[in-house]
Amino acid sequence: MYRALFALLTLFPGLIYASSCVVLLYHNISDITPKSTSVSPKLFEQHLKYLSEKNYNVISLSRMVEGLKLMNLPEKCVSLTADDANESIYSNAFPLLKKYNLPLSVFVSTGSIDMNYPSMMSWQQMRNMQNKNIYFYNHSVSHPYLINMKNDEIYNQITKAQLRLEQELGVKENFFAYPYGEENIEIIQLLEGLGYVSFGQQSGAISYNNDMSNLPRFPMSFKFADMSSFITKINTLPMPVIHKRVNSVVPNNNPILNLEFVEPLSNSKQKQFACYAGGSNTKVDWKSNKIVSIQANNELPSRRFRYNCTMPSGEGNRYYWFSKQFIKENKD
Repeated sequence: MYRALFALLTLFPGLIYASSCVVLLYHNISDITPKSTSVSPKLFEQHLKYLSEKNYNVISLSRMVEGLKLMNLPEKCVSLTADDANESIYSNAFPLLKKYNLPLSVFVSTGSIDMNYPSMMSWQQMRNMQNKNIYFYNHSVSHPYLINMKNDEIYNQITKAQLRLEQELGVKENFFAYPYGEENIEIIQLLEGLGYVSFGQQSGAISYNNDMSNLPRFPMSFKFADMSSFITKINTLPMPVIHKRVNSVVPNNNPILNLEFVEPLSNSKQKQFACYAGGSNTKVDWKSNKIVSIQANNELPSRRFRYNCTMPSGEGNRYYWFSKQFIKENKD
């Protein structure tokens, strides 16, 4: 069965985008935490209510990963995640998730839980949430900048956190979320070798073609989580490009990104394709009807920055979306 399906996808590569899922990333559900990482409880409930009333298939992360592997994702697929295990997830998000009977997957930095920080959940609170549509996964021990660490240090961050999750919560699944969304090819290969499915903080919908060691999630916070933005994002489609591993650590803040589409694009589609970096348009240079080169017009000031590309899908107001996060190389 799977050989026949693989052969079909090889002959008609566009079919890999016939089904997809959108994963959303939250941090704090609170009115008093920093806006840059927060969604208010009122707005979070609006998100959940919309998903429920509009009959979206909100599935657990485990079910989403299984669907990717088996090429069996439901229509209108959405999965909810939260990073860091902040206490507001227990106090504010959990009651709303129970009210709407929707699942959430939380990525836990175990060191902060072991140190009993008041801003974080406790192991007991997490145990109270288990078996009630809430799931817990690996977000390292100390939430470090992994790209600044040696391989043995990274290995310890991953394996020690996984051991604590297993000891306290019985977690068996190997899912990992990169702290700050930062990774490089060596880190990706390490996690892949350890058998992890891993998640970043770059935007975009997920299809069967995505790299399972760096799956995209839409960050939800501040103005990027208002209802208009939320509705646009949960209806996005994966950009029909061939996914290639490109090193995220770059020497300057306006690197060139090359994308190759699975099928040729018409002139009109090429003109509708647009990319942004730091809120501004980028240079878009079509090398052929399948290959495009993207570069920020100027160097961007931040350590981390994303190239976000969109294109109308032709299905109502739905957009194809692709995002790549880069990290400025630290030469100090």
